[in-house]
Amino acid sequence: MSSSPIMERLARKPSAAPLVLGHRGARHAAPENTHAAFELARQEGAAGVELDVRLVKSGEIVVLHDTTLARVTGNTDRRAVEPLTFAETQSADIGKGERVPLLSDVLDWAQKHDQLVNVEVKSDVRRRRDLLRGVITLLQRHPYAARGVLLSSFDPRFIWRLSRSLPQIPSAFLFHTKSPMARAAALVGAATFSRLGARAVHPEHVLVTAQRMAAWRTKNVLVGVWTVNDPARAQALAKLGVDYIVSDNPGAIIAALG
Repeated sequence: MSSSPIMERLARKPSAAPLVLGHRGARHAAPENTHAAFELARQEGAAGVELDVRLVKSGEIVVLHDTTLARVTGNTDRRAVEPLTFAETQSADIGKGERVPLLSDVLDWAQKHDQLVNVEVKSDVRRRRDLLRGVITLLQRHPYAARGVLLSSFDPRFIWRLSRSLPQIPSAFLFHTKSPMARAAALVGAATFSRLGARAVHPEHVLVTAQRMAAWRTKNVLVGVWTVNDPARAQALAKLGVDYIVSDNPGAIIAALG
């Protein structure tokens, strides 16, 4: 596994517990993917946060999971996000007065507090090339990216492009129980990771078994799992050897891991 500052930070140390990242921040008690949620995760002891990014009409990379504002505004604003300018998104209250943040601002926060940031690049977008170009340009310019950012995506084509355009920033391949690759006995072919350029795998936690962990380790990649909110399951995953755990309630999982 080729080394980088972020890989060294994420790799589990001997006799240490897995790191814990806040899933969209500490969303158990703060609006997801907001500055409030990210700061709460930090206060609860998380090593960093996982978040989702999209492109808006005016070209900015914003932090938002869904294609529309409906769910995060309690259906008070049903607008699709991609056709909006960033200024237009700021009229939407996404919980407790929070607004859709810019990725660049979250990275500034992460740099100030030395927090890790797992950036999931959403692939359910119309302007796929523009989104990738925007993420690449931003991360090439941001001084904290090489030390604190890990990229991830469910789309292998995104991983291929990101890993080649940003070789200093590791990429992780996301998959879940409904992914075609999860139906294969080994989940991924032996050469898949090297072809994509992925240096980590992010399986849904229910897919993690001792046999699969052993197979992934032979491929020389880090293993980060999501979304783990049950303390007993987190303890079981720690025993299986995962490197880091993504949780909606990072404080509770950190306490369970000791």
